[in-house]
Amino acid sequence: MRLNYFILLFILVLACKAPQEKKTDVSMLTQQVIGSYEASLPCESCVSIEYQLELESDSLFIEHITFLGDPNGNYEVHGKWYAEVDSTLTLNPGRLAYKIKVNANGTLTITDAIENHLEKQPAVLTRTGTSTTDQSVLLNDIWVLEAIDNIEISDADYTRERPQLEFHKVDGKVLGTTGCNRLNGTYTTTGNNIAFGPLLTTKMACPGKGEAQFVQVLNEVSSFKIVNLKLYLFSGSTEKLRFKKVD
Repeated sequence: MRLNYFILLFILVLACKAPQEKKTDVSMLTQQVIGSYEASLPCESCVSIEYQLELESDSLFIEHITFLGDPNGNYEVHGKWYAEVDSTLTLNPGRLAYKIKVNANGTLTITDAIENHLEKQPAVLTRTGTSTTDQSVLLNDIWVLEAIDNIEISDADYTRERPQLEFHKVDGKVLGTTGCNRLNGTYTTTGNNIAFGPLLTTKMACPGKGEAQFVQVLNEVSSFKIVNLKLYLFSGSTEKLRFKKVD
């Protein structure tokens, strides 16, 4: 009988010493995550998903979603969000994300999304303005044209060579060819926005419509994106020109 008593006492002592599961202070977590977050996410049917999430102090949120390359791919969603004891956030109703994990380093990870492929690889959101990737540095290279208005070009459209652009970040110069004539001018970037200055070309007569179409479309673009060694130039969210990096 005394043995059973000591065994029971020993079990109770161990139970008291067992580490308690640490629960998140929901109120503190709510205050910590308020702010604006952004990410460029992979997309199975477009160039990329440009995503911005605003978590407001009154438990309201706004999702800004752009499916780059889709002319009708712009969405703005409003709803309510709340934090849970397991350091997750729930968005209701979310257009892209439903469940988001709050990480110790201040980033957010989408764990439940309408785009199922985002759950198969980390979809991490960082606070707006803290991203370390400077797309203008990646732009500083030579690019050869692959497609106009999402239609693959043909070598037959250009008598000499496919159009190319070569960007020089240091002095803001762009050089290249229209496929027939030489091209040079200036450009500026702010984030993913791009603006070309006057573009000058040589005056060689060129058969076909390829050169004229390329120059016209080049003057319509307003933003750019580099994904998997491809340079995309957009007007709004519509893909206008696609280039590949020259090896």
